Amino acid sequence: MGFQNYGIKTIKDFLSGAYYIPNYQREYSWDNNELEDFWLDLMHTANSEEKRDHFFGQIVIHNNDDLKKKFIIDGQQRTITSTIFVRVLQEYFQNISSNSSDADISNEAKYKAQDIEGILVGRYTTNNNELHLTLDEVDAEYFRTNIQLKSPSREKPKGKPKASQERLRKAYWFFYDKINDAINNNSSYGNAFELLLSLYKTFTDRFIVLYMEATKLDEAFIVFETLNARGKDLETADLLKNYIFSQAKNNIDAAQKNWNKMIASLDKSDPTKFIRTYWNSSHSLTREKELYKEITRNVVSPRDSNNLLEDLSKFAPIYHDIVNPEDCSYFSEDKIINSLVVLKTLKASTFYPIIISMKRSEVAFTDDDISKVLSKVIDYIFRNFTICGNVANSAEKVFSDISKKIYDGVITNTDEICNELSKEIITDQEFEVQFNVWRGTKSTKETIRYILRKIYQVNPKNKEINMDNNAVHIEHIMPEVKTNWPQISDEDHDAYLWRLGNLTLLNGIVNQAMSNKTFSEKKCLFPDSKIEENCEIAKNEKWGIKEIEARQEALCKIALTIWTK
Repeated sequence: MGFQNYGIKTIKDFLSGAYYIPNYQREYSWDNNELEDFWLDLMHTANSEEKRDHFFGQIVIHNNDDLKKKFIIDGQQRTITSTIFVRVLQEYFQNISSNSSDADISNEAKYKAQDIEGILVGRYTTNNNELHLTLDEVDAEYFRTNIQLKSPSREKPKGKPKASQERLRKAYWFFYDKINDAINNNSSYGNAFELLLSLYKTFTDRFIVLYMEATKLDEAFIVFETLNARGKDLETADLLKNYIFSQAKNNIDAAQKNWNKMIASLDKSDPTKFIRTYWNSSHSLTREKELYKEITRNVVSPRDSNNLLEDLSKFAPIYHDIVNPEDCSYFSEDKIINSLVVLKTLKASTFYPIIISMKRSEVAFTDDDISKVLSKVIDYIFRNFTICGNVANSAEKVFSDISKKIYDGVITNTDEICNELSKEIITDQEFEVQFNVWRGTKSTKETIRYILRKIYQVNPKNKEINMDNNAVHIEHIMPEVKTNWPQISDEDHDAYLWRLGNLTLLNGIVNQAMSNKTFSEKKCLFPDSKIEENCEIAKNEKWGIKEIEARQEALCKIALTIWTK
């Protein structure tokens, strides 16, 4: 390998060079947590009696001979933060130089500010750029004009500033305020100067990095991959991004374009989870911890890299809608959106690959096909997992296997997909046993509403079921507080309070009126409901364990006609 300048460097030695952040690198992402860690490490090192150096991490550089530039492949977050910190120190030294009446202190502070500018930050004029760090094209101008050449605004800019630039601004003022708090305990400019000097020397002389330069980009990526393979500091998506880009060779710009398009489409969805979903839509089930290894085994050329990134950018909008059905932009069919909302309510995510695989398939699956498959997915998820409580890992294997069959062309129509799912759905007998004893919790209120609405919608007498959760409340027929229900033991109350047979849906106003009343008082209010099943509840003379069990069994008979095998 073409390595050079390999070894330990102080921050002063490192920052004295000139570096560039490639456009494909992750934007500045440090927030208060990382900045606080930085500050605590600095304080600990400065105050330590042992005067030991502090290891600040590794820096991997691609020394591009053609462009005569050094690009940071790993360590850009540390480098940007370091530049921000020394710029804040420079600002304080300049303030002391301008305001101290002590000529010696004023001159020393002036020289130190000049040292920081000349040695660590660099100088800039319209005709000559000698700045030591240039960010990617999105943030370069902001960083130069608001960090390297002057202080950024204390107040957040109006409008919607770019997130990375807002983090740069906040990082500057984080350090400014930390130093200001420390200086306030030192009354004189002389004491303040000594404190600043201590911080400066501690950081530039005793913070050290492992510095590695490679003359070939792919070799720099190999070093990056080796150092970060365990993913301690980076998400799997970041490791994958750098590996995939390393395989892109001369197609870095196209790779960056497709990656950015993917990230934009995903919005706030997790890119690692998306990449894994995409991968599992055409491969055997791959766990997240195995994803990096699997992709590096299969993506081994510029063509592989380009094809993968084009696919990721193409299918990211679909994944976004699957995860965020309340904010769909790709799907417009109501049946699909409603099914996705239901699956989100049921906290289901293992089915994602099957939809991606249908969209990737050479078979032209229609929206109606997807809607039909989603309905069967709901049957499977609801019966096997919501009601029977099976482990979700088993579903992940089922969906991945079916997805691969779709992608490979073994399965070519929706009937075959639904038949594969039906094979995995529990029997009616198993479902009935589990449904009759199922109970919800405070954390499953959305699921309870979904179940009761679906069951009530079967009854033709219920012309319209209100879907507004703010207007419709879950009513415990046997109330949560049993003060007026002395006939119910504490043990039975705990066991049956959240049983489905003890729950119904009511208008919020009626629900509040019932509160913890006796059943004889409550039953007078049930007929006010527009739901026929609530009128049936009112026909009971009393309400106890027997009635709860009987009602749940009746609900089960209807459920068997809704969520079928």
